[in-house]
Amino acid sequence: MKIQIYGAGIAGSYLYCLLSGRLEVGIVDRRSEPDCRCGWGIYYSEARELYGRIGIDFDRYVLCKPRYLIVNNVRFRNMMVSFDRKHLLEDLWREIEFKSLDNPDLIIDATGYERAFLPKIENDSLYYTIQMLEVHECEENIYIYSSRFGYAWAIPLSNNRWHIGAGGVSEEYCRKLLNNLRIQYGFKAREPICMCKARVRLLPPSRCKPIINGKVVGVGEAIGCVSGFGEGNTPSLKSALILSECILNNALERYEEEISREFKWIELEHEFVRAVQEGNKVKTLKLLPKVLKIEGRRLFKPTLETFIAYLKQKL
Repeated sequence: MKIQIYGAGIAGSYLYCLLSGRLEVGIVDRRSEPDCRCGWGIYYSEARELYGRIGIDFDRYVLCKPRYLIVNNVRFRNMMVSFDRKHLLEDLWREIEFKSLDNPDLIIDATGYERAFLPKIENDSLYYTIQMLEVHECEENIYIYSSRFGYAWAIPLSNNRWHIGAGGVSEEYCRKLLNNLRIQYGFKAREPICMCKARVRLLPPSRCKPIINGKVVGVGEAIGCVSGFGEGNTPSLKSALILSECILNNALERYEEEISREFKWIELEHEFVRAVQEGNKVKTLKLLPKVLKIEGRRLFKPTLETFIAYLKQKL
């Protein structure tokens, strides 16, 4: 079987490594090198296990292990790390043989929010992001300023470097979120080391269909593998692993079902976020225990008291 992957980001590069040497695989990316947009935060234990499958020592790329995740001044025990995503991808790219295959049997759309090869999504939901690297002397926690229609973040990268950014319904709204983050946590505006803008898809897999269209198959953000709270690195890796297993077992017909089963938690999180955005207090409180259980396994260790304190600010 000949497989052509388009996009060598988190999902595409990982899928290539899982399949190369076992099948004929080509991969291309329109960038000349990986970029550093977003993606600095990741669920540590799962990332370590997933990258270990392809012989990557993930600990080499960990920059900082913040003790706390602080959301609107509510403090949670943190389970995320910041990692050097750009460096990790650069190392993978050096091992990748970039090439295009003639007449591939499968085309993999790993182009992220662009979804360049799959049909466009009806009522798509693409948020704007503004991101920058800055120098600050602050306690190394992850700081979040959250509102109903977006949030801003400050993620420590070690050596006083911080990834500062915001995602929201408009670029103007992102700037407002960034300003509120700076006021709330004391990150004074200063000349950034670098700055960029991007988009991110915030829809669950059930609203990103089709994920298979003829011989085109989607993976990662292209098919909604991003949590309702914005973490897309580990879900993208997991989706690539699921796709590789379906391909190698000659069971591609099971791929959509396997994605739906694996990412039920993403569906719940997005449902929760929609309830918050709509101001539906009854539905929000109904979904709270389920979301609490999900995030208690993934990103932070909440208590019911701290999560309710956060919700009171939102409702």
